[in-house]
Amino acid sequence: MTWTRELDEACVLATRGGYWHVCLFYLLCVLAAIPTSFLVFSQVFTNATPEHWCAAQPELISLGLSEEQLRPLLVPEDHDTFDSCHAYYVKNLELLIEKVKGERGTVGGGRSIDGEHQTRNISNIILSLRSNETTACRNGWSFNKEHYDRTLVTEFSLVCDKDWLPRTSNTLFWVGSIFGNLFFGWMSDRYGRRPTILLMIFLEVPLAIAAAFPGSYWTYVVLRVVAGLFFPALYQLPFVLALELMPPSKRTYTGIVVSMLFASGMCLLALLAFLLKDWFYLSLSTSLPFVLLYGYYWLIPESPRWLVSRGRIAEAEKVLRNIAKKNGIELRHGFLLEIHKRIKDEQDTEAEVTMLCNINGHVIGYQDQRDEYTDRRISNMLTFNPDINRVAEIDESKADNLERIIALEVAEIVNKKARLKIHSDSAKEDEIRNDNEESRLNSESNEKSTQTDSFTKSPASTLRRKSIQFVNKIFTKEYGEDELIENKIMDDQNSEGDCKASLLDIFRYPNIRKKFFILTFNWVSLGVVYNSLSYNTPNLGVDDYLAFFIGGAVELPSYIIAWRCMEKFGRRWVLFTFMFIGGLACLSCAFVPESMPWVTVSLSMLGRLFIAASFGVFYVQIGELLPTVLRSQAMGAASFIAGLGLLACPYIVHLSVYSKSLPLTIMGVFSLAGGFTSLFLPETLNQPLPQTLGDGELFGRNFKILSCVKTTKV
Repeated sequence: MTWTRELDEACVLATRGGYWHVCLFYLLCVLAAIPTSFLVFSQVFTNATPEHWCAAQPELISLGLSEEQLRPLLVPEDHDTFDSCHAYYVKNLELLIEKVKGERGTVGGGRSIDGEHQTRNISNIILSLRSNETTACRNGWSFNKEHYDRTLVTEFSLVCDKDWLPRTSNTLFWVGSIFGNLFFGWMSDRYGRRPTILLMIFLEVPLAIAAAFPGSYWTYVVLRVVAGLFFPALYQLPFVLALELMPPSKRTYTGIVVSMLFASGMCLLALLAFLLKDWFYLSLSTSLPFVLLYGYYWLIPESPRWLVSRGRIAEAEKVLRNIAKKNGIELRHGFLLEIHKRIKDEQDTEAEVTMLCNINGHVIGYQDQRDEYTDRRISNMLTFNPDINRVAEIDESKADNLERIIALEVAEIVNKKARLKIHSDSAKEDEIRNDNEESRLNSESNEKSTQTDSFTKSPASTLRRKSIQFVNKIFTKEYGEDELIENKIMDDQNSEGDCKASLLDIFRYPNIRKKFFILTFNWVSLGVVYNSLSYNTPNLGVDDYLAFFIGGAVELPSYIIAWRCMEKFGRRWVLFTFMFIGGLACLSCAFVPESMPWVTVSLSMLGRLFIAASFGVFYVQIGELLPTVLRSQAMGAASFIAGLGLLACPYIVHLSVYSKSLPLTIMGVFSLAGGFTSLFLPETLNQPLPQTLGDGELFGRNFKILSCVKTTKV
């Protein structure tokens, strides 16, 4: 038994009334979206580079001329654009000052020279004494303060020969996220969703506040790298927990709501940056309020699905009963076990009916029933961990089950002989291949169980078990001694084995491996395109705040479109269509002249709309394709690889110095490639959430690439 149907039914019972589960859902979505949107994209404004030019010599500034008057005299100009890193300099300042003093004297009749005439004369003197060749800036830079009062670039003069530092800072942030994904993904599947999320909140909030007080730019970079450890794990794990807490009919909302809140966070960030225009105040306003997140310690529960996957049935039931109680619903003690026994009896009855039908020679309709039962049996074997100490405790009911399985195998052989006489040679080959596949899965399962058995006796396993107990003692409520004994009895009697899984299991099962690689490539494609479009905002030729706000605003309707399309047409074809249209929109920018910036902006925003919608679909799809025992680890590993691709985003955006459309062209190619590979993933609409490795391996094993979702009337 994999507990998939039991948990789905229990979630429905616990959430069939009340509003607490809705509040909990939105609290998790807010945690996943708002802090992470600030964490990732605040550097678009804090690291912004305003228009700048070489500052004039202090002696020239003392003459009384303004920056606007001195710039045309000292900074070279090309097609109405001033050079940012070179300037002319006056060699003989003493002679210049003497001539200026002469100009400011009086002439016949005691009349002073008028201001405009005097300014023109001083300008002519500067032009006559300045050097003929430009040199690098010697006295720092002057910055245009029309859009930004202060940024980190203006604070530490990160321009010209230091302009690589902001790009490197952005890249190193993603380096931090790469390793954080692996660690927190592993921790989530090992120690639970709740302690991992609380640990990230506890560490990330003070680090984000500290980033507003750097002594140097390198201190800021180090703080950003460490903060990057928590993204996108801080985005993914609340999403995973929300997904596992929701009943099947509400799971689609999870990815959509998280994505919509993320886009809302981007709009709020653009508004704050426009109002404050100072990197220090912006950093504080996007970090200090999140001290309130420490209140999540008393709000969020552990995932019942994760608890069941660890064999902790009693704790999973208690979580569901607490949610139901806060919803005003009373669920009696042992209700989850009752559901489990009822479903198990139904499945055993189906198996017996199938066996009797075959013994009597009725083979019509047997195939589908046999496949369903065999799939369940394979799934159980993949996740069952034998315990030698409990072999002697096998009771008569288990012996009866063993007899039924043996009888089923005998009936299966008889039925197979009957089918061999009827089916063609091609059908024979398919049957042999299926039997070989089943045997291979069973042998791998037995090998894995043996490895697990020996592993549980090792010193490393003892240390791991003690560390899990320590974490549980910190992050979970204490149980009384009687309750602990009762829980242990329930867990031992009803757990189908501790469903341990590691990243290596991804590569042991071919169907899981194929889906993982395709999902990873899609994540790389979507991540590169989405983040490059966001960071490319200053290169669109319009106001930074307006372009960033529009970019966040266009995402809001995109998620509504994605939600409606997913509900009706499924995941895979919707993802393909959205990525294909988004890629075409980005590629079209290559044919727009730079003199028409708003056409480029429109196409770029159209591409962003569909790429954002694709991300909303993708996050729902990846959560539904990966089994619970591997969900966080596999998402962490895929995100790790995707993070390697994100390292290229700042450099892709920098290619705009050669052509404004070049970054958008690269984004378009990535989007088209990801769209085509998405067709090789199975459909997940109206399918149960896979719980074990067996569920994940059997899910979508024989789907057809050109198949479409079968719509059902509700």
